[in-house]
Amino acid sequence: MKFLTTNGSKSFKIPLRVLPRDVSAALAAWSVLLLTVPAASYAEENQEAQVSAAQAKDAKAPAEGAIRSLDTVMVTGSHIPGMANATSSAPITQVGEHLIRGTASISIEDSLSRIPSITSSNSASSNNNSTGAEAANVGVATVSLRNLGSARTLVLVNGRRFVSGVSANTGYGVDLNSIPTALVKRVDVLTGGQSAIYGSDAIAGVINIITKTNFSGLEINAFGADSQAGGGGRKNVDLTYGQNFSSGNAWVSAGRSVQEALHSPDRPFSSYELAFVDGNKSGVLDTITRRPGPAHVPGGALFVGPNGNNLAIFGSGAPFNRNQPLLDANFKPTSNADWDNQYARRYLVTPYQRNYVASGMTFDLSPDSRADVELNWTKTSASVGLEPAPLSAVADVFRVPQGGRTGIDVATSPYFVGSSAGRQLVTALGADTSLDRVQTFRRLAEFGDRTASSERNTFRIATGLTHDFSDTMSLKTSVIYGQTSATQTNTGDISIPNFRNALTIVPNGRGGYQCADAVARIEGCRPVNPFGTVDSLAGQAGITGISPEAIKYLKIATGGTGKVSQTVVNTVLSGQAPWSISGKPISYATGLEYRKEEGAETPDSYRQQGLSRDLQVSAISGQFDVKEAFAEIEAPLARWLILDAAARVGKYSTIGTASTYRLGLNAPVMDALRMRGSWSRSMRAPNVNDLFSNGTTTAISTTTTDVCNGVTATTPGNIAQNCRSIPAVAKRIADVGVFKLVASEANNTRLLSLGSQTLGAETADAVTLGMVFTPLRGLSLSVDYFDISIKDGITRISPDVFVKSCHDVAPGSFDATCGGKLTRDVNEGPMLNLSSPLINAASIKTKGVDLELNYSQRNFGITAFANYLENYDVVSASGATENFGGRPLYPKWRLTLNGSYKISDQLDVFAQARYRSATQEFLTKSPYSEDLNNVKSSTYTDLRFNYSVTPALSLYVGANNLFDVQPDILPRGGLVGTNTEPRAFDVIGRQFFAGLKFKLK
Repeated sequence: MKFLTTNGSKSFKIPLRVLPRDVSAALAAWSVLLLTVPAASYAEENQEAQVSAAQAKDAKAPAEGAIRSLDTVMVTGSHIPGMANATSSAPITQVGEHLIRGTASISIEDSLSRIPSITSSNSASSNNNSTGAEAANVGVATVSLRNLGSARTLVLVNGRRFVSGVSANTGYGVDLNSIPTALVKRVDVLTGGQSAIYGSDAIAGVINIITKTNFSGLEINAFGADSQAGGGGRKNVDLTYGQNFSSGNAWVSAGRSVQEALHSPDRPFSSYELAFVDGNKSGVLDTITRRPGPAHVPGGALFVGPNGNNLAIFGSGAPFNRNQPLLDANFKPTSNADWDNQYARRYLVTPYQRNYVASGMTFDLSPDSRADVELNWTKTSASVGLEPAPLSAVADVFRVPQGGRTGIDVATSPYFVGSSAGRQLVTALGADTSLDRVQTFRRLAEFGDRTASSERNTFRIATGLTHDFSDTMSLKTSVIYGQTSATQTNTGDISIPNFRNALTIVPNGRGGYQCADAVARIEGCRPVNPFGTVDSLAGQAGITGISPEAIKYLKIATGGTGKVSQTVVNTVLSGQAPWSISGKPISYATGLEYRKEEGAETPDSYRQQGLSRDLQVSAISGQFDVKEAFAEIEAPLARWLILDAAARVGKYSTIGTASTYRLGLNAPVMDALRMRGSWSRSMRAPNVNDLFSNGTTTAISTTTTDVCNGVTATTPGNIAQNCRSIPAVAKRIADVGVFKLVASEANNTRLLSLGSQTLGAETADAVTLGMVFTPLRGLSLSVDYFDISIKDGITRISPDVFVKSCHDVAPGSFDATCGGKLTRDVNEGPMLNLSSPLINAASIKTKGVDLELNYSQRNFGITAFANYLENYDVVSASGATENFGGRPLYPKWRLTLNGSYKISDQLDVFAQARYRSATQEFLTKSPYSEDLNNVKSSTYTDLRFNYSVTPALSLYVGANNLFDVQPDILPRGGLVGTNTEPRAFDVIGRQFFAGLKFKLK
């Protein structure tokens, strides 16, 4: 942590060095485990693990908790049945249900993000926004392979596609919270381009979630967890029952999971929104302070001049303390200020509840035919809140920054006449006493906290029919339909037109005041006083705030409904050719697939029209379909060399024809050494959101985006000259000497993100080269190099690049609206609105190495799984290259260690350690001190003890983040309510859990 601190050629290389010192605490715990626990037999989970016959000859199954990079592809990676149990030309990581139980996870997202190649995309900690379009995704959990995004990560369930759970207006991705952990048998993770096998979206790779089938007996699981510091607890209970019958098996499962809330003020590092200043006058930002803003306080505040430089008072007339407090070692302010603390009601962890019912059946229709059915229904409910809505009568109600007028004269208005605030305002304003020149702030405490509640229902049915023509030829057909429907309800918002009516008042003839509009009065309009001037004429007449009657007139219910659906029909013919090259049969698979994706979302009419205080959200509706043909072949060319190849061609209703391919080589050159490699061309067609989004609005910070920020009368260059040509910018420079964004001005710009139906597909070329070395029984080492290059990436021109390119032109050709995409405050100059459509322009290049060491003996097993990121470069639409490798979400090294012992017939232990190397916020010149810019490495350790009371009943206890590692503060990029990056760092702290498992066969 940092607080009150002072300043302090491209060849591919893998650093070879000992583990960093940060891992020492975790390794110490592991050493105790290794030295003190006696050897015993395998844990129950290892007995359930599946390995191929070829593997079984050379190695025992890995120990419980091990993440296994399989040499045998069990399901994932091919449509060829024989190939599914043969060695693969690409590495596959397999996560068993024991890993989920070992860490007491209630979300598969949490379990998968522990794998070095996977990063959380949406989670309970990263998605806590209850405003705008993103509020529809509260409670959604998604992951990203290779940091390439959830839209480029194809998630399958039992080898079949799964419907998206993300709002159609904001993106695309399978909601992993809709797949209960109780159903998961294992997860196969295949990285690298796999579009030739599975179609669009598999640019980064495939995550194939294998669920339990052929379940026989009764199983009950229950556990609870809570943090040592309080908050962020979780609970789970589930029941599964299955029965075999003469020709098959049927099972049913039901359960409930609860993630409890953790509020931002419950942890010191997130108690206040942070800002950074040059405390030592050394030219860099080196000291942590509380953010100077916002001024939206319950009693109302009134500012004249930038940031209140001319006058800053409460509505009562008392001075407003604009101090910017420094923070001590416990993140406590060292002085006072009157700014509102937004983080007092923000979330570190979003609460949600999940209920599910699932069932399945497999049965033989004849000796040569069999069928299977899967049914899943999941209901996820989530609710988050923010502080009461902020309101500016001038900016929000009367739209003065966009050219509107309040029509209120401070010198004569009953809101100010007779009040202390009014007298001070008249003096500060001078000759022009229009309220248009006053910055008004108010927190609408009378309406309560803003909340966003989301209820998301996911239904999916998948059926399959397989017919064997012979021992070597079969036909498999499957039909899948999935639908995610969501309902969102928001509270705490107001009708802007009604508020305008309530602020436009006239005498009522009885010594008081009434709404000026007669129709508004019939509809229930009551005057309000958001200025806090209780000593004014209006205040003396009883209009001192917002009355209960006025609230009824002003309050509105917002929300919306949405639906995403998916239909897939697939048929595959697989078999063996009647000829061979090396004496071993050539296997093949060929098939056809039809897929249709639909999405629609209808927000409330207030937000669609921009008539609420919340961010504007537009409706969306669209669909596309694709018809595809594909083929695969596996050809043994020699005893030591196997070629596999795949190709797919599809015709999309949106982008036309697209094709992909994949080539792989598998070379078992020795009994102990196998070489492998693959070359692929993959693609991602634009999804419903990419194509049809009519615009979602988010608030962005413009401290660095607005190129006019910091311009003075003498700043040279085209940018400065063009900024000074904007009247409002020039006026502020003339008044105070510099155009500098102050208070909330840097956080009030609204970015409108638009889709585009002119988008084409993005393509990716991927190469993997590796080896698997098995020198001893039970010991294996795999090293795999990957190189992925994406072209024509679907992206937006970043706001800062777009604004800079617009302003960095010859003064004679400068357009202050940037082609109609930029709107500024006509009086003060800050950016208000910026629109950004999607385009095909970006390219992404990433490469690195995956390493795994797997060691297992009769009594012990351990896996070390590591990822080294050599580079991650993004070329933006402007042509500029930006390197992300080494930033907080892109560490050079990630490492996961898993292991377990069975101490006795009744007691076993599981442990996991996860390491992320040190990173930097800015990889080039940083405006922050070295101490603030550098993000330290982190190591998290989890531990679980399991005790078998009887063969049917086991009890377990454990801890997550055993050493209570705290997250580092991020001066830029910290997510709302956190001041850090929860997708990389744990924000809860040390947690303890306990549970039981009861199983009857």
